[in-house]
Amino acid sequence: MIPIRFALALTVSTLVLLAPRLAAACSVCFTGRADETRVAFLVTTGFLTGLPILLVGTLVWWLCRRARQIRDEHESTSPAID
Repeated sequence: MIPIRFALALTVSTLVLLAPRLAAACSVCFTGRADETRVAFLVTTGFLTGLPILLVGTLVWWLCRRARQIRDEHESTSPAID
């Protein structure tokens, strides 16, 4: 006899695996044929590709600028050794 928990887990996992087919969730297969949709996918792909690069680049730029500010403040307040 199959335990109830195992049967429930098997049923839920089967439904989850079949859900995309039931929902026709493949956006490229069914709606990607129009030019407007294709352009939207390309623009969105470009945006999502460029956004992390932009964020990391901005963080590196800010950290370098802040490090220079701290170095300049430290050099201006420390006594000169002759």
